Amino acid sequence: MQITNFFNYFNWKSTFLSYSPDDSMSVFLDALHYSILTFVPKITFRPSTFPSWYTKELKELVFAKSRAHAKFKSSQLLSDYKHFSLLRAKFKFISKQCYRNFVSRTESSLLHNPQYFWSFIRKNRSSQSIPSCVSLHGKQSTSLPDTANLFAAYFSSVFTQPSPTPSQTLHPISLFPLPSNAYFSISDVYKCLCSLRNVKSVGPDGIQGDFLYKLRSVLAEPLWLLFRRSIDSGIFPSALKLGSIRPILKSGDSTDVSNYRPITILPHLSKIFETLVLNSIRSPLNNILIDEQHGFRPGRSTITCNLSLHSYIYDSFRDNCQVDVIYTDFSKAFDRVDHNHLMSTLDSIGIGEPLLSWFRSYITNRIQWVTVDSTSSDHFTPSSGVPQGAVLSPLLFALFVNSADSVLQHAKLLIFADDMKIFFRIKSISDCHLLQNDLQRLVAWGESLGLALNIAKCSVMTFSRINAVIEHIYTVNNTALTACNNYVKDLGFTLTRNLCPNMHIQIICCKALKLLGFINRVSSDVHLLSPLKTLFCSLVRPILEYGSVLWDPSTASARSMIERVQRKFLRQAAYKLKIVCPPHNYTPIQRLFSLESLTDRRHSANLTFLSNLLSSKIDSPESLSRVSFNVPSRRTRSSVPFHIPFSSSNYYLNSPIIRLMRIANTDPSFSL
Repeated sequence: MQITNFFNYFNWKSTFLSYSPDDSMSVFLDALHYSILTFVPKITFRPSTFPSWYTKELKELVFAKSRAHAKFKSSQLLSDYKHFSLLRAKFKFISKQCYRNFVSRTESSLLHNPQYFWSFIRKNRSSQSIPSCVSLHGKQSTSLPDTANLFAAYFSSVFTQPSPTPSQTLHPISLFPLPSNAYFSISDVYKCLCSLRNVKSVGPDGIQGDFLYKLRSVLAEPLWLLFRRSIDSGIFPSALKLGSIRPILKSGDSTDVSNYRPITILPHLSKIFETLVLNSIRSPLNNILIDEQHGFRPGRSTITCNLSLHSYIYDSFRDNCQVDVIYTDFSKAFDRVDHNHLMSTLDSIGIGEPLLSWFRSYITNRIQWVTVDSTSSDHFTPSSGVPQGAVLSPLLFALFVNSADSVLQHAKLLIFADDMKIFFRIKSISDCHLLQNDLQRLVAWGESLGLALNIAKCSVMTFSRINAVIEHIYTVNNTALTACNNYVKDLGFTLTRNLCPNMHIQIICCKALKLLGFINRVSSDVHLLSPLKTLFCSLVRPILEYGSVLWDPSTASARSMIERVQRKFLRQAAYKLKIVCPPHNYTPIQRLFSLESLTDRRHSANLTFLSNLLSSKIDSPESLSRVSFNVPSRRTRSSVPFHIPFSSSNYYLNSPIIRLMRIANTDPSFSL
């Protein structure tokens, strides 16, 4: 109440007029920090060596037990040992009781405070802590400040200097009106503030998300004034350009700094501002993005990206041809976006002032530092790139690489964010040469933008169902690319040479069973149905259903392998909840948990995907063009909605789009 009255006291409109747009944001943040220091009660937090579920009585019992043990060791008297033994038994009994009470509270918090429940689950999963000693190019850290500065040195080393002049010019696109400003209302700001409910994280500016949510009614108008002035003046506030970087291990040795990727923690107000701008400009800019780009676009996903690839490969299989796919990897792509070239791109496609100047101000002169265990490194200013973790970064990067398709003359292209693959139907060795030429053009295009391929991570995969495969060694700068013999990982899918889904199904089942074992261990004291079901549906089932439209198996053995994971969960849950079930009959416990069979869920997912594709909720023109409607030559009593083309092989009839149409034809509930 005091903070609300404090902010209501200000006449923000007249206050901001006395300052520049940049200084106005600083004045507003100063008021926020002053209100926190003045009106928010202060509590001193001391790190505890005890688990969070230890009560005061249990902690006192730990010290009493330690004193009794020390006394027995010094006296060796039987009476002292009995006293120690009694305290030890009491500690074990109360400890188990406290932990059961803690788990019970955690279970009950699932409905009213899900974050508390999931924080308990995250603490029990594998630790992501950074080792106390890390190294970079032979240099080792000896303290936390050294560790933070080593990470800062590595992350800042990947940036490049802006080119003096744009290395490539794009022709203006006038087919769609592009924005020169961003428009939003006070109610839009209020809705964004509402999204910060129960967000306990603190940004690099020291302001908690939930704090902004509780003051949403008094902060919406001044924030709208600040954001509006920022856009109109073309200046992004310097106070919102802060970024605290958290190193996240990608894979490999955890002591090697080069095995980490940076994730930037931004101020909550910056994310709100970016969200408002993105919502305003996304629709017109989405119209000029190439169809090959599937990343971070409404109605598109990794599934639509791989669906286009699958359809192309299955068409080639039908014609007894192979498809060579070259998977590329640009080193530190988001961090090496050339600022001058990005601004030239935005200018050339038709983005006008003041939004163009605002974007330049947004990407330049940012201040970042690395935080490791509450210890910060020295500050540094990125000379290139877009901040990873920012709301606008995916769109800016998509615009930056939007000219990729213009350099290819023969091969097809698919992009998901910075993951690019080019592919071509191979009928003879001359087709391999054409694909090699397009690869060289793509490499030259990337170098003109300041993007270099990481050749060690690039690979080639040949998809074929024929024995006489045409082999060719593809190269980049006279270096041969790695050839994948049996399978390749592509955006979370395991693709084999003949696109048989069995290997992918085996991998996801193994991964799901490992997580099921984790759930079994962490829920040993859980005795409620709802938390067990939530854990399974949130952690395990998504693994078994991700992209099932692409790989939904046609064989009974593969379907049974997937169902075996859910049946194992049901057996474990029945045992924990003391539910008696008939042997080998999972129907009662399945009904109790209200769980459909995974086969039925994939069937529903297939129909939903097809329905969304037809209603444009899924934006995939290439896939939509493959849907064939049935137009009967004469009126009949009953007809199916889709025409299934003739095929002499089962594998083509089980290709994704054909399978979707076949399922819809046999399901009476499906309607156009």
